[in-house]
Amino acid sequence: MSLSLKTHIVAFIDLLGFSSMVSHDCEKPDGEQKYISKLFDIHTKTKEISASLPGMSLTQFSDSVVLSVPYSADNFSSICKIISDFQYDLLCSGILCRGGISYGKHFSTEDFLFSHGLIDAYNIESKLALNPRVVISKALIELVFGSTGNVNSELILEENDGLFFLGYLNGESAAGNLVVLENVLPEKLSEHPSIRAKQIWLIDYFNNKYPENKIRESHRFSLCRA
Repeated sequence: MSLSLKTHIVAFIDLLGFSSMVSHDCEKPDGEQKYISKLFDIHTKTKEISASLPGMSLTQFSDSVVLSVPYSADNFSSICKIISDFQYDLLCSGILCRGGISYGKHFSTEDFLFSHGLIDAYNIESKLALNPRVVISKALIELVFGSTGNVNSELILEENDGLFFLGYLNGESAAGNLVVLENVLPEKLSEHPSIRAKQIWLIDYFNNKYPENKIRESHRFSLCRA
């Protein structure tokens, strides 16, 4: 049997705080689970949407989500929209994620996956994304747009670290997105450095998108008085 490796766009998404979600639901009695239904409903909704895109594949196992589709510029736009909406749906349920999108030779079935594109996407997620954002490889950006200076998409943002990521505050208004964001931001930000950095990033993302409606201006330093 000859198997063919073809160029695909591949995304790897990591659900942040998954261990805590599993612990919460497994320790609660029936009827008091909080996360399993949300995650399953979002997965089902995204899979139904993905079915309309020929060759699209979506697989979730544990805290990892893999999406792939044969490469084309149109498919790039479509998978970006699907991932952006997936990330927003998670956010609306109080769940954060981060990820990477790349491309490369890829083969998969329902229970087998062999992919160079997935390796690249995973490396982007684990080494570059850091914050709750889905970062797109510059090589893929250049393949689609010709160069990083020609990016033309309402969904794609460039951060000051030079990385491109998918925008996902997809509510209809600043007020609507603020309600969603406040659902994941505690009144007092975490003292854990990694968690706090992600919370501050979310605030900065909102403030950049809505400069006239800024929230929680960051005052990082205070004077210690004797």
